Amino acid sequence: MVTFVQITVKPSHPDAFLSVNRDDYMTVLAIIANADNVLKEEEMSFFESRMARMLINPRLRSQFRDLLRNEYDVEETIKKMDEKTLRLALRDGIFLAAADGEVHPSEVEAIRIVAKYAGVDSDRLKEIWSWVQEGLEWMSSGPSLLEVSLRDKDDD
Repeated sequence: MVTFVQITVKPSHPDAFLSVNRDDYMTVLAIIANADNVLKEEEMSFFESRMARMLINPRLRSQFRDLLRNEYDVEETIKKMDEKTLRLALRDGIFLAAADGEVHPSEVEAIRIVAKYAGVDSDRLKEIWSWVQEGLEWMSSGPSLLEVSLRDKDDD
């Protein structure tokens, strides 16, 4: 017999993005993705997943992808953005920066600037970094539950 569990928490439900400025949110992610001047596959995948999570139509996604080609003065770009948008983008930007397994010092600096303008102090920022690390560790344990390798067939 199968028992269903009701999950009541939806931390990344599309409705969570209704109260933020999507353009600003995606711009912050682009700033963090571009901070080290290298856009890795994992970062692009995360960027794409955020657009999908917000249910952004394909035509508009192309415009958001163009943000990844720009260079930014971080402070000048974000200084007038609203705090709620910056906080959500900060959380997701940390995930984006860590997605490839390496966080470049320039990504850390961009995140620090976003945190400043989002009104997030250093203690809370450390908590967010820890939460992201725990989340990544949790996600990386998933394949072992299935007893499958996610490595290429040639690596086995």
